[in-house]
Amino acid sequence: MLTIARLAEHWSWEPPASRRDPIAVLEEQEQGRLPWLLPLRHARMAVDPCTTLRGAAAIMAEDLRTLPNSGLQVQLCGDAHLRNFGFYASPERSLLFDIQDFDETHPGPFEWDLLRLVASLAVASHCQGFTPKRIARITRRAARAYHRAMAEFAALPVLPMWSMKVNVEHYLQGLRQGPFRDHLRQATREALGRDTLKAARKLCERDAAGNLQFRHAPPEVWRHDELDPQWSQGLSSQEWASRINDHYLTTLRPQIRQLLGRFRLVDWAIKAVGVASVGTNCAIALLQGPGADDVLILQSKQARPSVLDCGGSDGQHQGQRVVQGQWLLQTVSDEFLGWATAPTGEHLYWRHFRDWKGQVTVEELDDEAMEDYGELCAWVLAKAHARSGQASAISAFIEDGQALEAGMVAFGLGYGEQTHADHHALLEAIRSQRLQTLAEPLVS
Repeated sequence: MLTIARLAEHWSWEPPASRRDPIAVLEEQEQGRLPWLLPLRHARMAVDPCTTLRGAAAIMAEDLRTLPNSGLQVQLCGDAHLRNFGFYASPERSLLFDIQDFDETHPGPFEWDLLRLVASLAVASHCQGFTPKRIARITRRAARAYHRAMAEFAALPVLPMWSMKVNVEHYLQGLRQGPFRDHLRQATREALGRDTLKAARKLCERDAAGNLQFRHAPPEVWRHDELDPQWSQGLSSQEWASRINDHYLTTLRPQIRQLLGRFRLVDWAIKAVGVASVGTNCAIALLQGPGADDVLILQSKQARPSVLDCGGSDGQHQGQRVVQGQWLLQTVSDEFLGWATAPTGEHLYWRHFRDWKGQVTVEELDDEAMEDYGELCAWVLAKAHARSGQASAISAFIEDGQALEAGMVAFGLGYGEQTHADHHALLEAIRSQRLQTLAEPLVS
């Protein structure tokens, strides 16, 4: 096994001569996606280098595989971009902060997640206009926070470590006065206002009979009844949903199946979400209970093989992979998490839609607040790795942390430059019409 000092020497990123064209990697990843949504994906990725990096998990995965690794395996988030951390409601109605995106979760060396986190911090900080010196400080503090958290988890008995989480209200009470605390309080208020009823008011309308249905709003929302019948093999909305629902219910706990038995499906639609996921088969389902306010919206996402998978998961249900990875990495998870297979064979996973879900608005953070946010994300990432791997082994490997910090700073700055080059390549591919995009560009 390499020492941390020897490993960190390889983190001063220089693209190898054999590095593939990043646009070719994107084109390969987009094969089999819904073609009418790909222009939206390209538009979202093209906003700035930060969104390019967010949509380029497949590109970075290829780059990481060219580096030596620690050999210390954990269940990776697989896409630890700083925008994939955020708020959500626990079943007992507390607001928590944790990793939120698990589409790429897969076993791998612990440092791959940390490298992606510091790269995203560096790129976001550069987009904010921070100086290289401040960017280096931000990435260094994130690496230090990860190291210290891992040492903390290694010293704890297993059961207390396993149950640790970030309760947002408790975290705010212990946070020093400053811009990050102010921003977090505002982000918390916004997250608490994001619930099913508010989502229904935004996404739904009444039909001629007064029944609630999703509003058809291409390119982001496509009601099932507006799709070409060939897309769903001629199945009606109810037939399509019932086939999925039968499988989905078997993956839930009995009490949640009992709860869902009080609701009936009234509509569903394709809905583009995120950046990297655009073009995959993602949908929202509208369920109505016995009362007017008994409205529930569930979201399904297509689960494709992880970008970290080198072909060893043949036969594995990809939705199950995502859900079980999330159960392992999060201390507390959504009660509606489950998986199913679509009638056309796609692997899906299901979850509650917008139940207090929210994020820190990275663009509004100054350099001091970005440092604090990087530390928070690094602590959460270390907690996830401690749950799925051997905290004592990782902590011992890192030693005093100096080599880890120096290596992460070098990688953040170097891969930040690489991301800017990839962003320019994306813009050129759009300009030359190699990639299609929306007629009107999105704004950041």
